[in-house]
Amino acid sequence: MKKRILVANPWIYDFTAYDLWLKPLGLLFIASHLKNAGFEVELLDCLDRSHPGMPDASNRGPKRLREFGCGGYYKEILPRPDCLRNIPRHFGRFGIPLSEVKKDLSQRKPFDVAFITCGMTYWYPGAVLLKEVIKEIWPSCQVVLGGIYPALCPEHAKKWGFDAVIASCDPVQVLQEVGIILESNLQVRTAEEFFSTSPWYSLYKRLFYGVIITSVGCPFHCSYCASRTLWPSFLRRDSTLVVQEIETLYHTFGVRDFAFYDDALLFQAQEGFLQLLEEIIKLDLPLRFHLPNGVHACFLEPQVARMMYRANFKTLRIALETTSPEIQKITGNKVDNRTFESAVASLRRVGFSPQEIEVYLLFGFPGPSSEDYLSSVEYVRRLGLRPRISLYSPVPGSVDFEKLARIYPEIRDEPLLHNKIAYLYYTGQNELYATLQKLCSQPL
Repeated sequence: MKKRILVANPWIYDFTAYDLWLKPLGLLFIASHLKNAGFEVELLDCLDRSHPGMPDASNRGPKRLREFGCGGYYKEILPRPDCLRNIPRHFGRFGIPLSEVKKDLSQRKPFDVAFITCGMTYWYPGAVLLKEVIKEIWPSCQVVLGGIYPALCPEHAKKWGFDAVIASCDPVQVLQEVGIILESNLQVRTAEEFFSTSPWYSLYKRLFYGVIITSVGCPFHCSYCASRTLWPSFLRRDSTLVVQEIETLYHTFGVRDFAFYDDALLFQAQEGFLQLLEEIIKLDLPLRFHLPNGVHACFLEPQVARMMYRANFKTLRIALETTSPEIQKITGNKVDNRTFESAVASLRRVGFSPQEIEVYLLFGFPGPSSEDYLSSVEYVRRLGLRPRISLYSPVPGSVDFEKLARIYPEIRDEPLLHNKIAYLYYTGQNELYATLQKLCSQPL
């Protein structure tokens, strides 16, 4: 008899959290492979806003985002951990209340194995608590931890008493370790084979949106990012399969809004993204597309902008990060101001309005001065565009993390200090951030 398996996405422990097209995509890919191998699989997503046990959120978010399927999470206020006790913000657990999660699990048949994912390194308390809840209900259930947190902080992840920790994001290695735990050969030999299936969205009863990924990896080496550590090479999925996923989600769940998860969506667009958009346009369905991660301005050529407009992209975010030429070079050399302005011009010429274009500026990373930040915000506003401040957080595996760890050695041992709000305060940049936010919110 095949084992019963629970795949689980835990709560978020943080100062702030919002469902900005957030789904455990890697976990859903793994679930699909387990289903194909004949296992009985169920999902618990503690962040599922459609779950009957999820109360209404106090922060519903902007109307525009709500119309596109996003929304707030219910938050239970908790005491701040000792290392965060000086941060003047309310800390909490976001998602389905603990009592409702226990109730949900208690009504299910016992599981043999539970696979828990964990995204951000500083969200690990949610995974640890969920392990304890599962063990309380089914003591003999084997609980396994995976995801970005154990991949970037393996030694820290191994100290919480999980039955096994998968400290990798390489899909082939992950499935090999999953297969060993389940005593089954899942027969996935390459990353291409891993991504040749589709995420198992039907584990949800209701979906407000879909998230899709057309590629993994990134050609750039940005100093603040660990993408190259997690995904050393670039791989593109079959565009026909991606289109089938979009069409299935529309007809099965009535999903109209789709967010792209790619790190480098527009890279080599002629070989992938443009072909995908052609097929999407042929579907002739009332769909809307969103780019929450931001896209590289250097790849935003006129033909790309034109096809995005025809495909009905509604959330456009371009990664500028800073206007300082010196800092642009040392952080990755992926954009300069002239390239950025050319990308914006391409979008404007095909019909996108300034209100539809947002510009990511990265705040808090090592290097820029207050004058650099103010200059960047004013530059974007002079172009008639809305700056969006993205808070920096120290990411293990990145170049900047090693620099910061020499100044703040405690970040090596406590992932809670990777939290972007915590970092903002313990580096003393909170007042400057408030000033920039006020400037960004002024009418254009």
